[in-house]
Amino acid sequence: MAIRYRTVCPEIPDESAVIDTPPPSEEEPRYRLVPLPDLTSKYCKDMDQKEAEKQQAELNKIESERLKKIAELEKPPPDEIDGWRTHAWVLVLPGFKGVEEPFFIEPSEGNGYPISAPQYQQLDSIYNNENYYVNLKSCAEGLGSLNYDLNELTCWEHLLAGEPFHRRQLVGIDCADKKTAFDTEKHLDVPTSWIEKLDITADEYEQRYPGSHKVIRYKKVLSEKFSPYSERDGVIKRIIIYEDYALSIPLLTYEWYKNRVDKMLTVKIDHLKREVRETFGIGRKDHLLKHIYSMDAPTTSVEGERTLEFNYYARLDHLTKLVCTGLTFDEYYTDREDRLETRFITYTEGNKFDPKRQVKDIIETYNRNPDIPSKDDIWKKIFHTQENTIEILYHYDYNFVTNNTRFFIKPNLAETGGKILFYPDKTTGYIADPCTKPPRPLDVYYALCDNMESEHHSRKHIRDRESDITGYLKQRECELNEPILFVGLFDTERNDAAKKGWQEQETQKAEVTEREKDAEIDPLAPYLARMFGSGHGAGALTVKEATLVREQCLNDFRAKQLARQNLVQERFDKLNAEYKNKRLWYLANQFILTPEKESAYFALSAELAFQVHTLEVRLTRHRDLSSPRFKALEDYLDKHPLLKEFNRLRHYYRMK
Repeated sequence: MAIRYRTVCPEIPDESAVIDTPPPSEEEPRYRLVPLPDLTSKYCKDMDQKEAEKQQAELNKIESERLKKIAELEKPPPDEIDGWRTHAWVLVLPGFKGVEEPFFIEPSEGNGYPISAPQYQQLDSIYNNENYYVNLKSCAEGLGSLNYDLNELTCWEHLLAGEPFHRRQLVGIDCADKKTAFDTEKHLDVPTSWIEKLDITADEYEQRYPGSHKVIRYKKVLSEKFSPYSERDGVIKRIIIYEDYALSIPLLTYEWYKNRVDKMLTVKIDHLKREVRETFGIGRKDHLLKHIYSMDAPTTSVEGERTLEFNYYARLDHLTKLVCTGLTFDEYYTDREDRLETRFITYTEGNKFDPKRQVKDIIETYNRNPDIPSKDDIWKKIFHTQENTIEILYHYDYNFVTNNTRFFIKPNLAETGGKILFYPDKTTGYIADPCTKPPRPLDVYYALCDNMESEHHSRKHIRDRESDITGYLKQRECELNEPILFVGLFDTERNDAAKKGWQEQETQKAEVTEREKDAEIDPLAPYLARMFGSGHGAGALTVKEATLVREQCLNDFRAKQLARQNLVQERFDKLNAEYKNKRLWYLANQFILTPEKESAYFALSAELAFQVHTLEVRLTRHRDLSSPRFKALEDYLDKHPLLKEFNRLRHYYRMK
């Protein structure tokens, strides 16, 4: 039943963060700052350390007692026949396939264990297809203390002496003739295995487990494994971690998926935090990689707590991460051309008069642009939509502890007829460098216009983004409720469309073959049409008609073969004569030719030689095949149903 209540599950994923610390620099710095004097009391530091160690020792003692009590409770009941059960398992010796140390394989689990594993208490013998080895040493100190060199006769007794042959050390025997040496020292062989050769079909291999499902119960863990395509949602493995031994209170659930159209790979469900984490593979249209959301969040609303991570490299907007809560909406970007880094949106809570939340603040941050001075390079834009103000922060300049700022109070466009008017009293700013001239009013006006337009685009972008996320959540709901599995093109068992196409192709091929058989070419068809017209039936011809038709067919075949031979012979003679003339011309003028003309001659000569050789081969092949073809035509006419009467009389009177 594969019940392992006292075994820790080895398949629980390790989610501990791996911190890569850079190695320390090997080179000593040339200049080093003098450290500040340490004015703290060493006595107080030692006392604090002793107190911390004392508290840690007390905590360790409490924890060790707790673990000892748990181990005592989990201890199996006394076993009267412990160590007397006979068991067989696999020993892998070093020396092959990169194995450096011997280890065990447990057949009932398929897992590997070191030779010092406590569950293996006694080792009586080892056998393989070559010999049977009996252990001569005591196993009181564990199996890890044994010597697993089977050639050591003080540790292992061989049932068949001198076997296998390749391990034998031949002393006093001439090894020049291997066969004679082998026959001289030949002993008994191990009986051949009576086990039939394993024959596993593709369907059985894909099934993986009996009934396509396997359940293993570990210590506070339930592991389920499924064969591919056996489940509707494509799950292949599920691990549930429980709080109690009865497996009734779940804490964490891990699920692995395969062959899903939505590219979902894994799902982690935290039942305590009520949080779900989904990971996806590369290839989705929205380029989503990870989706983390609360189980209590609305399924198709952006107002719930959720985090979405994307493959920014494949997206046009380079969106990396999106974090949603009830009152915030945060976007993170990477490597954008406009250097936008983040966009934080804050909302107001809805009320009974207006239950829908409204945008309160929009904060956008940008990376440093080294092509423009820092006093003109915007670092942060803050749009207070409820207060109708805009706050601009610029990047810090070198050696400055403050940065330039600008504050705008937006004009009321309803009062100005949609025009942006500039009022100097509605803008303030701070300049970090006192030596810099203040900006011109026109530049400040242009900055106001640009930022008001930027705010308009940001608010439109927020609405579009919320619509996109809402559409994605609706799509995810459909993908979870009605999952679709991907079937490979060459999977003939599950790809119905491909199977149907292949069946149609086979049917069409069979129909074409059948039509070709029905409409077989008849060499006598032109002569019958010339003699009787196109309306001649399948009746047999008279002896006179058959004689005339047969002679015409044979004479035309001879004439056609002769004409083809004459045509090839004529072309061969013409090209051969041209090749010889070119050769004679070159012999006569080879000392006065330029390199260009000589290379042109060699190219033309090679082409003519190739054509002459081709025609010669074709002419020889035609002469060799003419007689067999004529004989095949005669044999066909001798069996033709329309010439049945003629052939009967011909064979009767032995005419030729």
